[in-house]
Amino acid sequence: MGAAPQALLLSTIATDPNDWHIGRFSLLGDMIRGAGQELDPSFSLNISDYPTSNAERQALQADLASGRYSQVWLIAPDMDNGPDAGFFRALETAVKAGTDLVIARDHTDLGCCLLELKDCLGDVGQTQTFQRTWTDLPKDREYADPACAAIVTPCVVTGQNGGVQICRQRAEHPLLNFASMIPGHLVIPAHPHEGVIRKVTASQTVLLSSFSITSGREQTTAIVDEADGRGMVLHHSTFHHFADYNLDVAAGAPDFVLDPPSTQIADSPALLNDIKAYVRSVVHYAQNN
Repeated sequence: MGAAPQALLLSTIATDPNDWHIGRFSLLGDMIRGAGQELDPSFSLNISDYPTSNAERQALQADLASGRYSQVWLIAPDMDNGPDAGFFRALETAVKAGTDLVIARDHTDLGCCLLELKDCLGDVGQTQTFQRTWTDLPKDREYADPACAAIVTPCVVTGQNGGVQICRQRAEHPLLNFASMIPGHLVIPAHPHEGVIRKVTASQTVLLSSFSITSGREQTTAIVDEADGRGMVLHHSTFHHFADYNLDVAAGAPDFVLDPPSTQIADSPALLNDIKAYVRSVVHYAQNN
């Protein structure tokens, strides 16, 4: 008998009730756990913010490096307050040994701790773009959120929190092998300032794209990287595709969120069918590989 499959849903910040801490992704946790248990009733999911005590950090890093988790869902809302260097070395060891990694951050320099990744994950900091490292960042016609002028580039407006966007399926891939609401497309939660991701290596495949509602520019939404000799790395343009607030605005948001929300999903809950099917597909793909 093999060991029971385990997954990790982790944020890159310490618990902060007024931030995008992991408690604001409880619906995602439910989806991951349910999908994993469909394949194996013994599947378990560990949900945590990044620990504050040294002992807990050491334990987390040891678990990662030992290959305890077959998949890691990393929510990265940090801004120069992310994990210590030991975490990144442990995560690199895990992915090199076959752990699949799902990454979601957001606009500007949120999630900048990912720039610490090296070795087999050295491409992450180029795929996920940051203001501080994108030297030729365009600033002429994009990256505008009239309702929240404090949000600066790089970001793309795809809609309101609580509303949806229609993404185009850009590749034939098992991750997208499910019946969607609109053939060839996915309807997923929108966000007023998604991050920007870019394909930078031949091992990467663009899965989904959407469009900026301020410029009309095509926006890459999801990229899968399946380089030889390590686990899959799945990039998303924002963690707001998965946040409780974006799936159900009644869940609330930190007090720095100023954008007026939409009632689109609240009025038509079936609009969440595609994001639920997508999460299920990712969990199954990772668990079967």
